[in-house]
Amino acid sequence: MDATQLFIVLCCAGLLLTGAEIFVPGGVLGTFGGAALLGAVATGFVAFGPQRGVLAALLILVFLGLSIILWMQLIPRSGIGRKLTLTVDLGASKSASTPWKEWVGKEGVAVSPLGPSGVIRVDGRRLDAVAEGHWIEAGSPVRVVHVTGNHLTVRAIQPSPATDAAS
Repeated sequence: MDATQLFIVLCCAGLLLTGAEIFVPGGVLGTFGGAALLGAVATGFVAFGPQRGVLAALLILVFLGLSIILWMQLIPRSGIGRKLTLTVDLGASKSASTPWKEWVGKEGVAVSPLGPSGVIRVDGRRLDAVAEGHWIEAGSPVRVVHVTGNHLTVRAIQPSPATDAAS
């Protein structure tokens, strides 16, 4: 492969890889694309000489800028672009807020061991919780004793002697 063919291959690969960066974010493809374009610039100086090498480098920069603008204009209108981009203004939206304070005093069961954190079930809902002070075994009855923000603190409920006698 002569220098002119290598120049064309590096230009095409660089533009394709930088364009693919839109679909696979993370910087890897864009970095390889940038490196290929820099290689194309260096190869342009070898293939075309110093004067045309500068012209090739300028054309690569202009073409890269135009292709980025073209990607930004066409991708949001394509089927894949509509799936990748946000089309709804979420400025006025609010998160689904649960009135966490109403959980205080409710009783449930530890689904997992709480040592100190784990999962409980209260009123049919699975909730993340933190045990107050002591390890709580899975299956133990618990009561929500405190809420800070959306963090539930629970305490093990000691079974009453009447409950034990009935079993």
